[in-house]
Amino acid sequence: MHWLNKIAKHHKEWIKIAVNFGARDYAEDIVQEAYIRVHKYSNPEKIIKNDKVNKGYMFFIIRNICNNFNNELKKTRKLPLNDHVYNISNESLESEKDVALQNIINKMDKELENWHFYEKGIFKIYRDSGLSIRGIAKETKISSVNIFHTLKKSKNKMREMFGEDFEDYINGDFDLID
Repeated sequence: MHWLNKIAKHHKEWIKIAVNFGARDYAEDIVQEAYIRVHKYSNPEKIIKNDKVNKGYMFFIIRNICNNFNNELKKTRKLPLNDHVYNISNESLESEKDVALQNIINKMDKELENWHFYEKGIFKIYRDSGLSIRGIAKETKISSVNIFHTLKKSKNKMREMFGEDFEDYINGDFDLID
């Protein structure tokens, strides 16, 4: 039997541990992340001793993942474009607020189509993938410094062009956004 299968036999127990650390609806995801970390960074000797799973080891892995997750939740929330833009269907555009946000997004997407393919590509990857700058650098083999400066320039361009519309949105002046 593969050593990961031995660990997975205690799946319900791992879920309970994650829930106890505040994972709530994300407990399953956190346990899956724990499996990935164990597979990627651990060797079987650390976690399987005398043909038994070292539950303390898994406890600490799950605890660390939960702590990281909870710390991320505590950070200041920003308006992520992908949560509000691309998950809005025409049927859900009930309120004036939703229509105003969709108008801003549509204008931003239209502007994005006029950008150089490199800037547009980096911006779209960052916006849509949820990857960090380092994550994008690792996946694309482009230096993180280059990605950082491209994103900074791109964000400033978007801010310059659509900052007033976004302020109107925040202030509830939806009729000023077309």
